Formats: sequence, C-alpha cells, structure tokens
Amino acid sequence: MEKIMSFFTTLSLIFTYIFGFGTITVSDGFKLEKQQKLNPIVSMTSAQGLCCDGEYFYCSGAITAIGFTGLAKYDLNMNKIKLNFNAIPKEFTKKYGSNHIGGIDCANGIIYGPAEGEIDDEYKYNLIMLFDAETLEFTGEYYDVSCEYLTDGIPWLAIDSESGILYTSQFNHVDKILKYDLEDMTYLGYLPLSEEINRIQGGSVFCGKLYLSYDVSHSTDEQILTVDLESGNVSSEFEISLPNYDNEAEDICVYPLADGTLFHTLEYDKLINVNILHFSKENIDK
Repeated sequence: MEKIMSFFTTLSLIFTYIFGFGTITVSDGFKLEKQQKLNPIVSMTSAQGLCCDGEYFYCSGAITAIGFTGLAKYDLNMNKIKLNFNAIPKEFTKKYGSNHIGGIDCANGIIYGPAEGEIDDEYKYNLIMLFDAETLEFTGEYYDVSCEYLTDGIPWLAIDSESGILYTSQFNHVDKILKYDLEDMTYLGYLPLSEEINRIQGGSVFCGKLYLSYDVSHSTDEQILTVDLESGNVSSEFEISLPNYDNEAEDICVYPLADGTLFHTLEYDKLINVNILHFSKENIDK
C-alpha cells in the first residue's frame, strides 16, 4: 500500500510541476492577482523564506539532507538578480549544526535569517544570522537565541521596523510569540496567545499586526493567521485552497506594492519547485 501511495504521490507532484496548482481559491475579500513558478535551480535557494524591501524580493532555501543553504534576490517581477548557494558558512554547520534557514525578514539593508540545526537529535543552537542584502553574503554577525521556548528550532522571524522588535516562535505548540530588540537581540519577553497554534512556517508584520503562515497538515487548504500585537488574540485572516496536492506552505511577506498586491506567500511543492503567490485585499488598512 505504501508503494502504491508513493507512486500516486509522485504522479501528483509531476502533474503539479508541469501543469501548476490548478484553480486556486481564496477567501472572500481577497484575490489572487499573480502566480509565479520558479525553476528548479533557483528554487533550491528559495523554498523556505520570503521578504521584500519595496525594491527587491529576497528568498532563503535549504536542503538539510545534503547540508545546503541558500539565499536569492529577485526584482519585483521575480526575475533573478543574485544567488548565493552557500549562505551558512561551513564552520557554523560543524560547530552549531546549522543546516537550515527558515522564514526570513529584512530591514536597513540586512537580511535576518533564522538558522537552526540538530546536534544529537536536539535543537541546541538557534541562531539569527545577518546577511548583506546587496551581496547576500554573511556579515559575520549572528546571535544565539536558544532558550527554553525554542525547543523545536527557529522556523521563522518577522521584524517590526517601527518598534524595532523582532518576533519569532517555535514550530509546534506555539502559545507565545517571543520578542527581541532588533538592535542587539536582547530578549524582551513574550506575547501570550489567545490559543495554541501549530506548524507555523513564516511571519510578517504590517500595520501593528503579525501575520503567520499556517501549514495545515495533510490538507490542500492553508491559512494565514493574524495575531494582534497588543492583545495576543489569534484569528484567521484568509484561507488558500490548492486543489492538486498537499503543498507545503512556507513563508509569508506582507508588503503593499504598486500593483495592488499586499500578501505574498511562498508555496513549496516538494519537487524542488517553488511558487510565489501574490494576493490583493479589499479595504486595506493604511
């Protein structure tokens, strides 16, 4: 039975790669404006994280089985500008087990990357590594944010440039959002959530709210969650249905662009292929 299921899963992946997702549906009040499929080569550097500074999109990627980590830079039409196929220096992999860059964010010409890796089957070191947004090279600056609250890695981070706060959480059993000072990564405590959430792959701050990418397990439906940064109240912003296959919802970037799009999500179809989806929203908060 497992071989049969594997066969049909492979067929689904090939179908998705060749023909795309099919008809994507989204909650009322939102509209899918644009869908961009990245080729398998650049997808290696782009299957995990996504952020935007208004001029460029930046992506991160990882293939943990072979210790690969990458970064990519695109224009606003997702045309390739620059790739880095060796984002995390090898000495970090040897010392900290760092082999994965998750959901990224950017501010002040710097890409902030959450780097995790297992040593003896434990997430002993959760790092925030800083990369130059112009060159995509590691700046040499990093922070160890390992703590009792990050027990299964550091899958994402999000920056509120106005307040100078960086937010993050672990992947599963998320009942709090951790806060750090963007300047020196001083731990500022945590924001308790109104309910526990799971499988959080990415985050982005816009207009005082934190938006999270929820990868619904074993489902073609995905959700973007909203967290009120004052109260910690969690609610569903909108849902995305990808009918052909259970793709992995990765990072989210919330950034208003001139074409009217606001929400930008990264979908990984598990065939070394990445799709970037751009959504508009009615009555956008200013």
